[in-house]
Amino acid sequence: MKFGFVGTGAMVSAIVRGAAAAGFNASDFVLSNRTPQDAKALADEVGATTARSNGSLAHQVDVLVLGVKPAVQPGVIEQIAHIVRERPEMCVVSLAAGRTLDAILEDFGACVPLVRVMPNVAAQIGQSMSALCSVGAADDQVAAVRRLMDAVGRTVVIDEKLFPVFQSLASCSPAWLFQVIDSLARAGVKHGLPKDIAVRVVAQAMAGSASLVLAASEEGRVPAQLIDQVCSPGGTTIAGLLAAEEGGLSASLVGAVDASIHADSHLG
Repeated sequence: MKFGFVGTGAMVSAIVRGAAAAGFNASDFVLSNRTPQDAKALADEVGATTARSNGSLAHQVDVLVLGVKPAVQPGVIEQIAHIVRERPEMCVVSLAAGRTLDAILEDFGACVPLVRVMPNVAAQIGQSMSALCSVGAADDQVAAVRRLMDAVGRTVVIDEKLFPVFQSLASCSPAWLFQVIDSLARAGVKHGLPKDIAVRVVAQAMAGSASLVLAASEEGRVPAQLIDQVCSPGGTTIAGLLAAEEGGLSASLVGAVDASIHADSHLG
């Protein structure tokens, strides 16, 4: 199966590199970019090929990934729409945040096999959380897109109406978690740890905790059960946890999700 990538920015580059590292045959990747030397540099790095135009790419591939910015996407679709309409066996993938399936199909002027994907910034290190939804795509086409995105993290398939909450939990939350790490590190500085050491300590604790949650979830256990394991009666952890709750930790995090979803609805 051949994958084509229109645009070679940070997200597409992360996906291409991650997929190649995960065992995809990079010779099955075709790249195009408005700056051809950028496409060539990435292609040379992983062993992919380049196309002389977006139209040429659309003629060659089975899965066409639109990795351009949302404002640019309609113009790119205009270049390839007639080719895509003539190739119903080809699946189109959109990485453009905020562009709905209906809006993209309107640009194509027909119902084409389409998968919308929302990855997050951690794709750069192979730890993305990506959501997928589709319209008109066959099960094997959706599965192929999911395998591609699994190469740079984890995936879920959800209804498009849930994309705003997914965006909040997966795409917005890294900024909030960075703030949590920095705040805890500053507390460490307050009590004598150098900032760089405090940051590493907190970041590793958070990474390990997240891995424990993922492992526990596969066994049917929830985070609250892990909290109970860590909190000894009358101990330091429960004292800190209750202080955090008294300060509004849970309410603040729920409020952050509410605010980001509210902002998204206004932008839409």
